[in-house]
Amino acid sequence: MILAMMKKHYLQIVGPLAFIIISLGGDFGGCLTASAEESLAADEIIASVDGNPVYVGELNLILAERFPNQPIEAIDIELKRATCHLLAQRRLALRALRRVGGDALAQMVQNETDAFITEVKRRGSTLQQQANARSSDSASLLVDISWRVAWGAYLKSKLTETNLRRFFTSNSSAYDGTTYRVSQIFMRPTSTSPLDILETVKTLSAFASEIQTSEEREKVFADLAREHSQSPTAESGGQLGWIESEGDLPAGLVREIRAVPVGSVSKPLRSPIGVHLLFVHEIKKGEMTYDELIDMSLLRRDAANAMFQALVDSESETTVRWHLDLLKPPSKP
Repeated sequence: MILAMMKKHYLQIVGPLAFIIISLGGDFGGCLTASAEESLAADEIIASVDGNPVYVGELNLILAERFPNQPIEAIDIELKRATCHLLAQRRLALRALRRVGGDALAQMVQNETDAFITEVKRRGSTLQQQANARSSDSASLLVDISWRVAWGAYLKSKLTETNLRRFFTSNSSAYDGTTYRVSQIFMRPTSTSPLDILETVKTLSAFASEIQTSEEREKVFADLAREHSQSPTAESGGQLGWIESEGDLPAGLVREIRAVPVGSVSKPLRSPIGVHLLFVHEIKKGEMTYDELIDMSLLRRDAANAMFQALVDSESETTVRWHLDLLKPPSKP
């Protein structure tokens, strides 16, 4: 497939797509359920970033790459909304990269785009045909190429050993073997509708307030877990034991645990299986150093995600407007 040639420019960002773990709250109104989804043309505008349109075709490109064996129309609407949130962030990051990269980056993007179009023609195809194969359009495909080239060049220049060491030092507990003794209250919403999810979040938020204001936080948490948790650990007061890596809990929850002080409770956190409230009892600091790391993939992924977020944050004054309520992500608290 001709589009495979673009992969040499592309280092996948894993973190921004881990939407399944969301610190929940805020307004879910205005978002339709999956059953209300309609067919959208690739050239329809989802949002605009500083007046520049973000197309449905860009969403379809990501979804087609992530789920190559699944029809786009069958993909869950909440995942599509989460991906639209990523798209808006990606446009903000691209805007920042263009500002920093200036004429040199613009020329690099143009050269790679010209090379791609030339290769497409050489193989007897057109840009639009390539886009159609992924339920997209040519404008979206060109934006996608621009992003891959700009982001790939930025990573190559910034994801150095010096910067990775610095990132490790600043975030050592994620990589040095630090473990956390944790309990949870787990609740499963009665359905996947935003309203049912929000009701579950409200319930767990009320529990969190009750726990945090108590002089006996561990006891109150354990009592609430026994009475309300739908996890097999309910009988033990929600005790999960010692947690270290992402594989010990649903994706993303360990990252959230690291931000919770000892003796405190997290905000309600959504995962693919439900909503979780986590309590940190104790922390054992790890001793592994940067030079002792065997697998650098997690560190590189997290450092790349941090750079991505820094680019997005640098565009905090840029206006993002949503034009399709169907694909608008839930508002933040």
